[in-house]
Amino acid sequence: MADLLAGYGECILTPPTGIELTGYGYYLDRRAEAVLDELKVRALCLRTELSEVVLVSCDLLGFTVEFSDTVRSAVAAELNIAFANILLACTHIHSGPALQSLRGLGNVEAGYPEKVTVAIKEAIKMAVADLQKAEFSYRLEAVEPIGFNRRNKNFEPIDQTLKTAVFKRNGERIYLLSYACHPVVLGTTKKISADWPGALIREIEEGGDRGIFFQGFCGDIDPVSNKNRWGKGTQDDLKLYGHLLYSRVRVAERYAQASQKVSLNAVEKRVSLPLTVVGRGGIEQEKQSWLKKHEGDSSRERFIEEWAQEAVKKCGEPGKNRYLHNVPIQAISIGDLQVLGIPGEVFCRYGLRLQERRPSLFTFGYTGGNIGYLPTSEAYQTADDYACYGAPKCYRLFPFSRDVEDTVLKKCNEVLTDLELLG
Repeated sequence: MADLLAGYGECILTPPTGIELTGYGYYLDRRAEAVLDELKVRALCLRTELSEVVLVSCDLLGFTVEFSDTVRSAVAAELNIAFANILLACTHIHSGPALQSLRGLGNVEAGYPEKVTVAIKEAIKMAVADLQKAEFSYRLEAVEPIGFNRRNKNFEPIDQTLKTAVFKRNGERIYLLSYACHPVVLGTTKKISADWPGALIREIEEGGDRGIFFQGFCGDIDPVSNKNRWGKGTQDDLKLYGHLLYSRVRVAERYAQASQKVSLNAVEKRVSLPLTVVGRGGIEQEKQSWLKKHEGDSSRERFIEEWAQEAVKKCGEPGKNRYLHNVPIQAISIGDLQVLGIPGEVFCRYGLRLQERRPSLFTFGYTGGNIGYLPTSEAYQTADDYACYGAPKCYRLFPFSRDVEDTVLKKCNEVLTDLELLG
């Protein structure tokens, strides 16, 4: 079988100070006052004689499926790479600018999406130009957790595995990494930062190598620093998490499974996810309950009023708004390694369930877009659960139905089975 080639490219995404930062509370008008560290887009290109795949990670909160599809289509056309072979994801930082409109969570700055698009394309072209013969190995290593389950307020369940792939080229390495933990160490800072994933990559770069990070299924996982003092993490915490994970990357590399023969394959399918749409009476009931709970909080009152106004307009449209369509589920194989990407804030149990059948699976969230939280079925039993009932008001209008977990997992297993059939 032909040699595996690997190439790396990166471009800066850091916006100018003064731009609004996204995430956290409603209508904060949180303007960047300084740059703590650079935001980047990183691209890894892999090629054999028969196929080519590109994996791209952006230091951003997220983007829409439509944005991702547009960029991937343009790259596919320009570089003659199959659309399904291009994976585009975000690390989900909360100290950067918005790239998708989320109610109350910051506006998209005019011109910034175009800047990101250009940077993604340039990073990919750099990776293609950088292709060199590489040795490939990978490992899933249980590590000391830097995250805890924020719903349960303990360490159950969490995905404790650090997922590491290594591409050795002429004495240097490109690391492909994934771990599941929200990048919210710094809280509502007004400093631009790539948070702990950025700190991890800096550790790698200081060692003379390259790294690209993909966020895991972290929908219900927060950094341990938030367990003690929410949003009060510091640069020292970032350095600690980066150093801890990098030290475990090196351990994982020591025991990594080497692949002598590597083929590259990809499969992508689109799914429609059912929504729970309430009528005018239900909308009014939710509104009044929200106002009572948050009485005197003007930003939350504004949020629910705007949501209710739009929801009333949409709920009565026949046949519409009952499903969220065009949701991509993407899988890529690199030899024996399988990567699965889902476009949302996926609860960690999804990954744990998938790994029962495929222990070596790499699971990436915020891939191909960001449609919001994908909670577990049991989470919907909590009437005021934010991920189930609050956050959907930012992303869309109405929550997913309770069976979203089984629906998504069924489609994931179908996609992975199809991938395996490709050999």
